[in-house]
Amino acid sequence: MGNKQNYLQLCVSSILLLLTFFSGCGDKQDKEWYTIYGGVIGGSFSLFAGDIKQIVEHNVPDVKLYVVASAGSVENTRRVNEEENALGVVFASESSLGYNGEEVFAEVGPRNNIRMVTLLYYAYGQFSTLEKSNVHTFDDIVGTKVACGAPGSGTAKTMERLAKAAGIWEEFTPSYSGGTKGAQALQDGQVQGFLWLVSVPNRAIIELTAIKSIRMIDLDTPAKKHGFYDKYPFYFPSKLPEGMYEGKVEPVRTITMPTVLIANKAIPEETIYALLKHVYSSEGKNRMLQSNQAASVMTIENASKAFVIPLHQGAFKFWDEQEVEIPKRAMPVD
Repeated sequence: MGNKQNYLQLCVSSILLLLTFFSGCGDKQDKEWYTIYGGVIGGSFSLFAGDIKQIVEHNVPDVKLYVVASAGSVENTRRVNEEENALGVVFASESSLGYNGEEVFAEVGPRNNIRMVTLLYYAYGQFSTLEKSNVHTFDDIVGTKVACGAPGSGTAKTMERLAKAAGIWEEFTPSYSGGTKGAQALQDGQVQGFLWLVSVPNRAIIELTAIKSIRMIDLDTPAKKHGFYDKYPFYFPSKLPEGMYEGKVEPVRTITMPTVLIANKAIPEETIYALLKHVYSSEGKNRMLQSNQAASVMTIENASKAFVIPLHQGAFKFWDEQEVEIPKRAMPVD
């Protein structure tokens, strides 16, 4: 009898173990897994992507986000278009050019699977040079070597666009490194200039100012002179905010680009809606601001300035509830 009872208990235990196992597998299958593409080390893309991951996973347990490093805006636009479970941090320029199949995307055609989610921050064109360098204006880069972002990045494309507008694209040597690598190259004298289209203050530039005395170059003047804003309406003129580098850098006029979050259109409406709901909650906004002061522009009022392509259905639902006036170009197409 005892053996029979033991056998029955063993059978019951085995069945319970199997049920637990399959139940666990079901939970895993029920979770939503997404990739969010950031950027290079030392840049703002990955920082913002990481904050979104933390906020969403803390509030929506069934959603898991993996932050993946990348070369930047152009690469992220391509990947989000190709991967149904992908989101990405990109410049407004690449979202617009990608969606419409223009410029760098002309050969492959429109990237019609990408959708707008939200504005994240303004990226300022920060062109640094050493205090004692002979580079005082944008034209002075002729004959020099300039670090201008990783290949496939929005910074690299910005440098190309502005230099071509100014007629000097073939007259200097671009070095495709950004973030901490670009700042290090300037510090070591390997390049004479370092362009970084990024939020302020930026960690890589902060570290550079701790070691070297630098100046920043006015990019707004050559942009206006050569019709840059007319040709590329996703940029706008601005000035570096005061006090961002503890008085070590004099604010100059420059070009500015909205940085946005995009998503593949296949991501469920409720997922994108939940993401925005929690990111724009009081807790979410405080988390973003603690990480980076640049998140201060993430307001309901500023959002539509970055809506240069159609909104994701989940984003449209959120922004419509917030009574944001949505431009015609951003109305959903799905």
